[in-house]
Amino acid sequence: MDSLAVPTQSANLSRIKDAFDVSVSQGFMAGLEALLEHAREDCEFSPYIASGHVITGHEAIRAFYRSAMSAGTDMKLRPTTFHEDGDTVIVNGSMRVGRPSGGFSESQISWTYKFRDGLLAEASWVPRRLD
Repeated sequence: MDSLAVPTQSANLSRIKDAFDVSVSQGFMAGLEALLEHAREDCEFSPYIASGHVITGHEAIRAFYRSAMSAGTDMKLRPTTFHEDGDTVIVNGSMRVGRPSGGFSESQISWTYKFRDGLLAEASWVPRRLD
C-alpha cells in the first residue's frame, strides 16, 4: 500500500522556526542563542536598529543585543509567515519594542536569513512594506 509523501521542511527552515519558537517562549536573548548555535562564527547581522552597521561574529552580536537589553529595551518577536527560497529563509511578522521610558513601538518586520554550507551566514531585518 502506497502512502502519501509528507513534505518535509529543510534544516535551515527548521532552525529558523526553532529559534523563533524559543524567542517567543523564553525571550529574545534565548532565541538569539538558539540561532547562533547554527551560525558561522563570522556571521553578519544587519538589524534595522543598527542604523546600517553590520555586526560580525557571535560575541559582537551578543554584545550588541545585551547592550540594548541592559539599557532597558525589551523585544518581543511575533512571526506570522515563513518562506524559503534556496538557502534563504524570509520571515514576516511583527516586533514589539519596549522602551526604558515605559513606551513601546510595534512594527511590521521582514527578517531575512541566508545560509552557507548549512550554517547561518547573514541575517537582516527591515520594516516590512505593506502593499
